[in-house]
Amino acid sequence: KVTGARMQDGVIIVANTGSNELQRFDASGKLLGFEGRKGNGPGEFTGIIGLSSAPGDSLYVFDSENLRWSLHDRTGRYVRTLAGGAGALARPAWLYHRLMVRNAAGAPVPAWVLGLLDSLPEPLRGSPPRQAMIDDLGFLWIQDLASMSRWMVHSGIGPAVGVVSLPSGFELTQAGPDFVLGRAVDSTDQELVRLYRLSRPPDLSAAPGVPEGNVAVGDSSSRAKLFADISGIMTAEEMFYSNHASYTGNADSLGARLSGGSELVLIAGDKRHWAGLLYDRATGTTCGVSVGSPAPIGWLDGMAFCGR
Repeated sequence: KVTGARMQDGVIIVANTGSNELQRFDASGKLLGFEGRKGNGPGEFTGIIGLSSAPGDSLYVFDSENLRWSLHDRTGRYVRTLAGGAGALARPAWLYHRLMVRNAAGAPVPAWVLGLLDSLPEPLRGSPPRQAMIDDLGFLWIQDLASMSRWMVHSGIGPAVGVVSLPSGFELTQAGPDFVLGRAVDSTDQELVRLYRLSRPPDLSAAPGVPEGNVAVGDSSSRAKLFADISGIMTAEEMFYSNHASYTGNADSLGARLSGGSELVLIAGDKRHWAGLLYDRATGTTCGVSVGSPAPIGWLDGMAFCGR
C-alpha cells in the first residue's frame, strides 16, 4: 500500500509500506532519496504507513503496527515521535452522518462544514458510502453519488462553487492550490501515486475563515447499540472467511442481524481485510471498524469507533 503527499516546493513524499520507507520524488517522478527502514526505533516503520499534512510544510506519519504518530520535515526526515501513541492526534479519516470525511490529522473542523454535511439528503439504503474531504485551502469536497469520480466543491453552506471530475479509479487523497494527488492501481495491479494539475478560478483561491465545530458522535445509547452490532458483524465476517478463504465487501452476504434502525455499509472486503461502517438513521450516529490491513489512516485494527 502506498500513500503520498505533495509539499509546497513540489516535492512528493511517498510512503511505501512494502519497503518501510518514505521516498522523496521531484515533480517529474525522479527519486531524490528516502528515509526510514523496518524496525521499532525512532523513524522506523513496521506497519501500514499513512501520511497527513502538518503545520509548517511538514508531515504527520502514522505507523499502524507501532501504533504511533511521528513528525517529519518536508524531506521526510524524522523529527520526533508524538506523545500519546495512536491517540496523539484526532483521526484524519473520520465518520459523520454516514459519510467518510478526511482532513489533516488533528486539524479543527469548521462549523460550516458540519452544517453543510447535516444538510445533505439521506442516502438510499444499500448505496455506497459517500466521501468528503477538506482540502489544503479549506474548501469542502463532497463526492457525487451519481458519479463517484466527480466531486462538488463548497466554500460554505449552500450550492457548490465548483465541480471537479477525476479519472476513473483514482482515489483522491489531497487537493492543493493547483493540483490533486491520489492513489491508483495499474493494469498489473501495482499501486501508484499520481498527481494531476488543477485550475482554480481566482475567486476560489481561499476559503473563508470560520469557527471550529464539534464532530458529533451520537448519544450513548445509539453508540452502545452500534457497538453491539459491530461485534456481531465481526463474528459474521470471520465465519464467512472460514467458508470462503476471504472476507466479503457485500453486506447482504453476511446475513448479520442488526438492531432496529441500524444500517451496515461495507467499505471493503478481500482476502486480507475488511472495513465497514454502521449508521443509525434516527440519530445520525456513525461508527466504523476495520480488521486486517490496509485501513483508513488512524483507524486501529479491530477497534470500533464513532465520529472522530
